[in-house]
Amino acid sequence: MAAGEPVSLDAAVEWLRKHFDPEAARGLDVAFQYALTGPGGGRLYARVDDGRLEVALGDVESPDARFHLRASDFFAILAGRENADLLFTAGRIEVEGDLSIALKMRKLFRPQR
Repeated sequence: MAAGEPVSLDAAVEWLRKHFDPEAARGLDVAFQYALTGPGGGRLYARVDDGRLEVALGDVESPDARFHLRASDFFAILAGRENADLLFTAGRIEVEGDLSIALKMRKLFRPQR
């Protein structure tokens, strides 16, 4: 694992805050819910409101998209070791809700370098 790679829910929340691109989020009003299974799993959400981000542990009311995946896969996506599109195609990520909104998630967070 690379330095700074998230390995817990708290670290993932901090990673999302640090890598958020407010310019890419201008004009968006969306909420994403993550249900992560396995070791290190739990629930967290990200709410975007016109360039502002709220991200925290727990649940958000009326999310536009819900993601269900293993915590280890989520952490690997954030670290740039896994490709979310490939994991989705392989059935390792389930998405509920508006898929077009779910796809916006990719543009809102700059990948780890």
